[in-house]
Amino acid sequence: MLSPRWRKVLRDLWLHKARTGLAISAICIGIIGAGAVLDAWSLLRRATREEFDASRPASAVIRTDSVDAALLARIRALPGIATAQSRHVVSARVRTPAGVQTALLIARDDFAANEIGVVKPGDGAWPPSQGHAVVEHSSVEFAGVAIGDSVELQIGDGPAAMSRVSGIARDVGLAPGWMEHVVYIFVSPADLARIGATSGMNEIQVAVADRSLGRTEIQAIARDVRALVERTGRRVSSVDVPIPGRHIHAGQIDSLLYTQGAFGLLALVLSGVLVVNLIAAMLTGQVREIGVMKAIGAGAGQIAAMYLGLAFSLGIVACAISIPLAAVFGRMYAEFTAGILNFDVSAYRIPVWAFALQLAVGALLPVVAALFPVVRGCRISVNDALRDFGISGRGETPRLIVGGRIFTRPVLLSLRNAFRRRARMALTLATLAIGGAVYLGALNLRGAVIGAVDLLFAPQQFDMVFRLAHPAPAESIAAVVTPMAGVSAAESWAGARAALATDGAPLGNSFTITAPPAGTRMLVPRILTGHWFTSAGNNELVVSNRVVDDDSAFALGRTVALVIDGRSATWTIVGVADGGPMPVTYASREALARVTGSTGATTIVVATGVAGQAAELALVRRVRSELADRGFDVSSSQLMAEQRAVIQDHLLMVAGFLGNMSLLMIVVGGLGLASTMSLAVLERTREIGVLRAIGARHRTILGMIQVEGLVIAILSWLIAIPLSLPMSIALGNAFGRVMLEVPVHLLPDGPGVLRWFTVVVLLSVVACAWPAWRAMRITTSSALAA
Repeated sequence: MLSPRWRKVLRDLWLHKARTGLAISAICIGIIGAGAVLDAWSLLRRATREEFDASRPASAVIRTDSVDAALLARIRALPGIATAQSRHVVSARVRTPAGVQTALLIARDDFAANEIGVVKPGDGAWPPSQGHAVVEHSSVEFAGVAIGDSVELQIGDGPAAMSRVSGIARDVGLAPGWMEHVVYIFVSPADLARIGATSGMNEIQVAVADRSLGRTEIQAIARDVRALVERTGRRVSSVDVPIPGRHIHAGQIDSLLYTQGAFGLLALVLSGVLVVNLIAAMLTGQVREIGVMKAIGAGAGQIAAMYLGLAFSLGIVACAISIPLAAVFGRMYAEFTAGILNFDVSAYRIPVWAFALQLAVGALLPVVAALFPVVRGCRISVNDALRDFGISGRGETPRLIVGGRIFTRPVLLSLRNAFRRRARMALTLATLAIGGAVYLGALNLRGAVIGAVDLLFAPQQFDMVFRLAHPAPAESIAAVVTPMAGVSAAESWAGARAALATDGAPLGNSFTITAPPAGTRMLVPRILTGHWFTSAGNNELVVSNRVVDDDSAFALGRTVALVIDGRSATWTIVGVADGGPMPVTYASREALARVTGSTGATTIVVATGVAGQAAELALVRRVRSELADRGFDVSSSQLMAEQRAVIQDHLLMVAGFLGNMSLLMIVVGGLGLASTMSLAVLERTREIGVLRAIGARHRTILGMIQVEGLVIAILSWLIAIPLSLPMSIALGNAFGRVMLEVPVHLLPDGPGVLRWFTVVVLLSVVACAWPAWRAMRITTSSALAA
């Protein structure tokens, strides 16, 4: 049978159901927010790692002219090689119900025998048969296709052919198609031949035997493979060795997980602040009861254990409610995040340790939060406790406010009451202001990301790019395009794949050199250090800051030996440019031609005088048609607006999540304001009775409570504005380390500040509604007898 003090605890919980419910709600909000993040984090971390590993990603990829079974057999016999396989990858255009889009066609001789980069079948048929295509899962929504639809495939200006979409499959090793604005399509080799692709395979995927090898060791094995391929008389265009076991979007995944964890923890801390206020409210209403218990012999430890036990029970009840809800929301968010990153978490369960951690935190958080008010309440003397009237003289309002002549007396009383309990008010302000600072900081980060993309594309003074299937005389191409109506300017650019060389042999991953003419006006990158190449007479190289970060061999002033098209030459790094998130390198077209011996161009960039996407697309069709009529085979074309959207989609994904987390914190802040106002009404029961006795009406009591809450809300709005500055800096720096350096916006967004003001005003009205209703129900007799 329960002892009297524990029966008292249960009776208190029952008698103060509203306050108990508010306390449980506060704890639930914190656990649901933090628990959902933890559950999503555990699911995403496990699914992204295990599913990526299960796909058996390639250790190295070698692109060459052709591949046959004999070459693959020789590669598999090399030391350190577990297996090797080939595929054909070619860029194309696809006409879908959503329009004409860029496609990447992937074909294998035998999809069923695929051992590297395993594709997971989904709905419909697999593998693709002749006349049928299988669309990769991440491209389905972007392409606007469904099983049974027909799509038109075309490579360059070759023959177009119709294929029927017969299935959907998932390849987690590919960057999500919706992000890259490309449609991944698996087809049969026969269908590639049908639309004019060269016969045979053009890419070798290699898996090393020892999966514990680092990137440097794998690069050495890849060089042996390259040397073997070249000894057979084939030309190797590139060798890529990804970071072992790391997904192409691992940086974004890590960024999402870490920001989720940080803001989930902050939401939990803010909910702890609510518990402090709520436990303090309970103790405030029971000061006399504590005095009575002490008078009949109860010790401070016994009283503390009783109230801490009450806090513990609140945590247990909150856990029972919130942990299952956190699991539901966590799985929903994990599925959403995994879906946009092209992973599937449906086969994974939330680990037991995640539930155990939530239970431990949820049960102990209210106990820890209640320690300070409980200890302070237990130290009160019997005399002070029995003489408590619920009104304290501490924290009097400054005379400037009390002595004002502008406001009515009830308003002055509301202003005075708002500043009466300054410590409690500070906690409430902190909770609301932090939520507002995160909200404004997330808006600033979004604006900074868009500004960073603006800076990234500012150097590119052109609107569309056309890539040729074969090199062509540079001046001849420009002469065709420049006179066309709607074209303001055009330039022919060259390009090549290069790799660092040691003793004339390539070392490490290959990279692309973009080569505009020496006097280009279509590319004006922002130079961070050094200068742009000054003439066509020297082998000068300008690299992006990402290239330098990845490999210090490309630091400013260094001389590097590069292998380009099988030829080794020495280049000097004369400048470092801001290239955004991508590693890019630049050289003059003339210098590249001198090294390679080829004067042909492979790209033409066009600045237009037309406005609107429809007009730009019409111009793209006219340019392609004109080039085709003159004998130039265009393999692909792209609007720079589309490329901008690709990069912006990548970057705004993280910024958007922060905005969602700020809403959760604002809800927590609203609960904090509601608890503060409930406590204020409880403490001033007699004060309200006196006001009733001298004729105060319902609307007067209602107005006083609402004004007091509004004062706190507006103060939190004002505090959030300067607080958003360090928040914006912290978010911008963290974003820059993981994704892309952004120009930090220190001043908060004007419309965002107004939206935040509207939110806090509405929040104060809602948060004060229940306390105000309770205050209006207090009768004069019951208030004066309290």
